[in-house]
Amino acid sequence: MTLLTLLLTCVITACSPGVSAWRWPLGPPTPRVLRAFSPPAVPWGPGHRGADLSARPGEPVYAAGAGRVSYAGHLAGRGVVAVDHGPLRTTYLPVKPSVKAGLQVTLGARIGILEDAPLHCPTPCLHWGLRKGSVYLDPLSLVRREVRLLPQWPQAAPPQKASSKEHERHPPSEQPSAPGMTLRDASTATGGAVTGLVLAYSLSFAWRRSRARVRSRRPPPGVIDLAHERRLRRVPQRREERT
Repeated sequence: MTLLTLLLTCVITACSPGVSAWRWPLGPPTPRVLRAFSPPAVPWGPGHRGADLSARPGEPVYAAGAGRVSYAGHLAGRGVVAVDHGPLRTTYLPVKPSVKAGLQVTLGARIGILEDAPLHCPTPCLHWGLRKGSVYLDPLSLVRREVRLLPQWPQAAPPQKASSKEHERHPPSEQPSAPGMTLRDASTATGGAVTGLVLAYSLSFAWRRSRARVRSRRPPPGVIDLAHERRLRRVPQRREERT
């Protein structure tokens, strides 16, 4: 499975249009990189806005991709060629141009030869640049594609079936039944009992306090309780009626 994933990734990478749409501006063979891309921390700061490729004066320079020549001439005493590829632009210097601005070029078309002009390289080199708008990018990313392997997730194990021995040991009709009362049911019942006791105690306490209040409502000294006197008079009358 791992070998199949690797082969599939390589095929997808090889068939990708981004890989076949670009090439080195020199060679073959593949030129040696003397100095790699080193972007500045800020747009106006120091850095190396491109890649320096080892070359020899008079060596042909080719378009790294199909596009339109946007500039071909001398700039600051050195020949420069710029090719637009949609939102991207590649630049080549020092180059003696063999094309003119506005010309459509194909992938690998010859755009000039390397000049023997002084540059920041200690030996003759081609400074190859890449821009997207005003942002400088690494031109080596066009030709150096990294192969990324797809992740391989472990397959889920199929559900295991119970063996015949397990069925013989515990037949369906003799499977141990779950307990009638779980811990949650027991705690629920205990909580209900405690709640009932608290409620009964509260009602008894309220009833006793109401009786105490009734008993404490006695008339002050010197005041006749007419209701009490009537009850006392009714008791002898009821006794006489019975006799």
